[in-house]
Amino acid sequence: MDIKGMRYFISAAENLSFTKAALEQKVTQTAISLSISKMEEELGFQLFSRKNRSVQLTEAGRDFYEHIDYVVKKYEEAVEHGLKTSTGKSGEIRLGVPDCIMGMSLIPSFRIFQSSYPQLNLKVLIVPPHKIMQAITTREIDAAIGFPYEFESNTTLEHRIFRNDKLLVALAQNHPLAKSSDLNLEQLNAQTVTVVHPQKSPLIHQYMCNIWAKAGFAPNKVIHAATLDDAIIEVAIGNAIMLITEHSKSFCNSSLTFHNPRALDALHVEIAVAWNKNLNNPILKGLVWALVEEFQYSPELSVPKHDAI
Repeated sequence: MDIKGMRYFISAAENLSFTKAALEQKVTQTAISLSISKMEEELGFQLFSRKNRSVQLTEAGRDFYEHIDYVVKKYEEAVEHGLKTSTGKSGEIRLGVPDCIMGMSLIPSFRIFQSSYPQLNLKVLIVPPHKIMQAITTREIDAAIGFPYEFESNTTLEHRIFRNDKLLVALAQNHPLAKSSDLNLEQLNAQTVTVVHPQKSPLIHQYMCNIWAKAGFAPNKVIHAATLDDAIIEVAIGNAIMLITEHSKSFCNSSLTFHNPRALDALHVEIAVAWNKNLNNPILKGLVWALVEEFQYSPELSVPKHDAI
């Protein structure tokens, strides 16, 4: 029994005529008759009682019609939904971000995406940095936000850089250097700096160390925090200072103050979105477009506009 045969039966049941069903389905009357006879043989009971040139549903046929009509409608809904998903008109995409602050800093991009694709669902998941790569490999998430340095090591992924963030110095408001007009490298290197523990994401840690080295930033002492939230608390209570991206500062603890010292002008970090190379998802293209559009659209990224997806 196939979906075509089910449609033939529904049409015959609603018209109580094989001839009208044939016209409606654009096939011959013989095709309708043979299909229904085959269906009755498979089911083991009669669907129609045939008298002269008229047909009537049997009691079993009426019951079967009520159930099969629901099945066919659900099938057609499933096909329609699948088509919308395949063309980017419907569906869901799961995006992994390494912490709440990064997620909050991307809200303008998420709003662009949702306004352009109101019928799509963007699900943002907070995934610990050391589990991001595993989550995207196992398809727990469809895409991930992070540093290109970590994505480049995985040959199964594609990534696009969509943001180049300046690094600022975050301090407690009562920190001795909080009111300094311009912090110099000697002052900064004498401080205790807090970072997320290297074991949480070794590649990210190495990336940050390389950036620090280029700028000559070599702090006197480093406190390893379990999470970014823990690191921010260390800063807020005055135990350390930390470097944080410019786009993230608005979502940090209000008790912090931020400096943009000329000594660290060279400190920038690139933020990227990555996904599996085998994932051909038009919804994902829309999300990448929204991220790039918010942070200065770049034609060389080859991300199509949303009306072309």
